[in-house]
Amino acid sequence: MKLHERDGELGLLRELYEGCVAGKGALVIVNGPVGCGKTTLVRALAQQVTARQGTFLSVTGAASESLDRLGLIDQLVTAMRATGPVDGPPAATELAKAAEASGRVPRALMQRIHRSVAELAGRGPLVLHADDVHFADEASLQCLRYLVRRIDALPVLVVLTETAGHDRTLAALHAETLHLPYCRRLRIGPLGVDGVAALLAGHPAARAAAPEAVELWARTSGGNPLLLEALIEDTATCGTPEAVGRGAPTPHEAFRNAFLRCLHRGEPTLLAVARAAAVLGESVTPALIGTLLGADATSVRWSITELRAAGLFSGAWFGHERARLTVLADIPGPDLHALRTRAAEVLRESGAPAAVVARQLLAAHDPAGAAWQLDILREAAREALAAGDLAAAVDHLRHASGLCTDADQEAEVIAALAEAQWSMDPAKASRYLPQLGRMVRAGQLTGSDALVVVKQKVWRGEFAQADDLLRIIEAREGAGPEQAWDTAGYPPALNRSDPALVRLWLSFCCPGLRRGTRAATRTAAHARTAGTGEPAGRAATMSPRTFLTLAADLVEFEKGRAAGRLLPGPGSVTPFADPLVALIFLVGAQRLDRAVLQAERLLDEPRTRRIPLGHALLETIRAAAALGRGDVEGAGEATRTALDLVTPEAWGIAIGLPLALAIRAATEAGDIETARAFLNVPVPMVMFGTPFALPYLHALGRFRLALHRPRAALRDFESCGELMAKWELDSPELVDWRNDAAAALIALGDRRHARERIEEHLTRLGTRPSRARGTALRHLAAVSTPRHRLRLLQEAERVLDACGDGLELRRARADAQAARHAAQVDAPVGPPVALWDAPPPLDREALPAPLAELTDAELRVGALAAAGRTNRDIADRLSITVSTVEQHLTKIYRKLKVRGRADLPAAITGLSEASCSPNVR
Repeated sequence: MKLHERDGELGLLRELYEGCVAGKGALVIVNGPVGCGKTTLVRALAQQVTARQGTFLSVTGAASESLDRLGLIDQLVTAMRATGPVDGPPAATELAKAAEASGRVPRALMQRIHRSVAELAGRGPLVLHADDVHFADEASLQCLRYLVRRIDALPVLVVLTETAGHDRTLAALHAETLHLPYCRRLRIGPLGVDGVAALLAGHPAARAAAPEAVELWARTSGGNPLLLEALIEDTATCGTPEAVGRGAPTPHEAFRNAFLRCLHRGEPTLLAVARAAAVLGESVTPALIGTLLGADATSVRWSITELRAAGLFSGAWFGHERARLTVLADIPGPDLHALRTRAAEVLRESGAPAAVVARQLLAAHDPAGAAWQLDILREAAREALAAGDLAAAVDHLRHASGLCTDADQEAEVIAALAEAQWSMDPAKASRYLPQLGRMVRAGQLTGSDALVVVKQKVWRGEFAQADDLLRIIEAREGAGPEQAWDTAGYPPALNRSDPALVRLWLSFCCPGLRRGTRAATRTAAHARTAGTGEPAGRAATMSPRTFLTLAADLVEFEKGRAAGRLLPGPGSVTPFADPLVALIFLVGAQRLDRAVLQAERLLDEPRTRRIPLGHALLETIRAAAALGRGDVEGAGEATRTALDLVTPEAWGIAIGLPLALAIRAATEAGDIETARAFLNVPVPMVMFGTPFALPYLHALGRFRLALHRPRAALRDFESCGELMAKWELDSPELVDWRNDAAAALIALGDRRHARERIEEHLTRLGTRPSRARGTALRHLAAVSTPRHRLRLLQEAERVLDACGDGLELRRARADAQAARHAAQVDAPVGPPVALWDAPPPLDREALPAPLAELTDAELRVGALAAAGRTNRDIADRLSITVSTVEQHLTKIYRKLKVRGRADLPAAITGLSEASCSPNVR
């Protein structure tokens, strides 16, 4: 280790050695923290002594030999004998006999040692060095004290190095020597920032450190040269190019070893205080350390001062998190767990936040905790939910579930755990549902906690089980399905414990269950708003369409008792299930402006982006709004974010919504391969029995229409229409299937049926401006005579512009431009030029000869195989046997001269209608 900031100390040692050469003895006691360069300083002196033909003898104390009587003196005698024949040193047998004895060292032995030193000094200047003298046994220290009191007239320089903090161990040595006129004491401390900079400048791995980085090196190492050298070694071997480029330190294995070396060579109290500080972490204070260790304040303050002097504490506490983790890892397992448990208790008694106490409990892994631990963990979970830290909330609740002492307590905790886990990943939350379902039936789980189970089962598509559990809850609370709405048209209690909204949500998601659900209608005014036409007070079955409108009204109702309940403010700890379902209501009712406003408000909250499912749903709402105004790029980006945040399995039955938006955005952008990739995302079969299938089937139809497969697209659109009629959801605001069916008929050349569909649709829509009306007018223009076409397109432009549908507006304007051009040149007007923006399908005749040789059946099988489907999947999709699939593949490989499906050309995937079918799991 190269010396820095030690010129004054080395100069003093040289001066004393010059006196030694002149025949004057001296004693130097070098004091300083571990690793600060005491030994390096003495070695620099040793080099100069030997260079001038002097004699330098060194002995070293060790903690493991501190109980070996005369161990240090034995080293000294051995070293003197190694220099050559010397008269007088005690024989080995004499030393062994003295070592076995007890009490004071015989005076005769100490005299013989002194005579041997004097004889050796008579040959030339002599320097005796005892390193780590604080570890020397008492008998050796007694001999040293005897010797140094008698060297003032001898050419002998005695250098003793001791680690700071051992004053009590060396009290007798200091008392007998420090007052001597030829005794000097040197104190060595950590390097300053300038010293650190000078040391770094000498190493290639660290010399690039900028001035601000030097301060980081100084803080991390505490100025301790040993730690600094270790940091340089770690940075040279383990540092990232970015860190090295910045000149930043990278503490790793060498730093860890050096830190522990410094710590374990100090007083035991320093080690205890460092461990307590590491366990307490950010909450550490001297008072808490004292309480944790049961130590007095004075002792703790002294230990902290010594640790700072050694650079082990830098600034307030540890200079780098790696140092704290190093100390934690060094604590034996049982001791660490005991310290963690005790730290949790101390922090709780000091009034620390619940989250701080809970972190200690989680780290302690104490299976038999006190009663207060459960309360602390639940409180910490509530705080974490309020901050959007779902991972912490789940950890706290999971640990709390193991501390419950009765069934009711366990039910509440597991319900909270399932709800918090749902917001992170609904697929993982499902593991708790069987147990929670049993708890609901046993009456251990009631109120809002019981509704957690119902909501999650609905999300997973387990409708029959959700209905059974909800009926149990309704029966216990005395509120049946028919009491969903009060006479004012709103649920009697808008809070999480009210099953009314959950019943209606279940009715919406599973239309097959709604036949048993009766609901009081709203007042006449609300009935008119909902479009039901029912008089107030008359019982009627509520259709999903009416439910969407009612729910959307509730979300927007801002006065009275309903205000703010479904969309809680930033301070609310309610998980996102309710507000996000409310936003889905707004999207379903085509109140996109309101939905986006609420979504943006929630996304502005820092906690929202930490909740994966909440963030994903809000991005889905953004995508719906972007697509509605024609921002295809924005819609695609938002849906990609939504699907990246949450796995398809975790989306449950709602997967149809983001996938539909993603498929539509890619289709409108002309990115067929991306749209096909989204179609390959697995969706649950149960989804097709819910309204979430409608946007998915609609998007599939538009994708097929863009591929110029109008017949298949028409089937998709008509399937939407059949389901919407069956579920009483037939509204163009949800899915405008009639307009797209008309587009498919136009593409098929069936203009008569297309016109009939469009005219029927316009009659249903009325004269109120809407996206559906503007699109219908555009399609009507496509099947009208040139004389009427331009007028219809101009009306379509006006309506679409008023509705803000940028995509359809661009198409209407393109059609109008084409119509004007045709009128000017008196040419026949062809089909709309902007019906779809996607590229044309592959021309089979233009394909390479090998592909043209495949039969239709082989194309269908080959397209699915190239898309990565298994033989069983292909067989199921095409309603053929696995053996038939294998036979087709054999022929395909032979005709295309490939070895397997991995070698199939990508172009084959576009030649089969089956390759763009849904992937149902």
